[in-house]
Amino acid sequence: MKKYLFILLAIGLAVGLAACDEGGTSSSSSGKEKESAEKKEKKEDKKYGLGETAEVGDVKVTITKVSLTDERNEFEESEPNKVVKIEYEMENNRDEEIPVGADFQVYDSTGNQVDLYALDNTMGSLKPGKKLQGVEHYGIEDGPIEVYFQPMFSLDKNAIFELDVE
Repeated sequence: MKKYLFILLAIGLAVGLAACDEGGTSSSSSGKEKESAEKKEKKEDKKYGLGETAEVGDVKVTITKVSLTDERNEFEESEPNKVVKIEYEMENNRDEEIPVGADFQVYDSTGNQVDLYALDNTMGSLKPGKKLQGVEHYGIEDGPIEVYFQPMFSLDKNAIFELDVE
């Protein structure tokens, strides 16, 4: 009886150790997994440019145009050096409606985060499977700018656009 108990214990220990070894670096598939993880990390670190489409959490965004505008809001308290107009297309591939209007964080060439400037900015929501063409304005000191895109209430990693201001 003790002999069988010892054999069962040895088999259980061997199976347990084999299961623990699957995550280690000694198996041949772990090298492929590591390579795949590195490729995924590099893909996530990609910087997007004008006209390129990024997808974050089943929401696609393409920044189609970046330009300076002379238009100002007489009631706006801030008086930025320049106001940049960002035009974009967004596509909602989620199963639920999403809010739109606070999806971007913009940084100017000085590295400072800049605020949304009160002009005709797109606010609202987007139904599942639908697209919209939107506009946002930001007060900046100077370009180029970095635009970080992340849908509201998303925990997915944001996409970064590096854009010249014309």
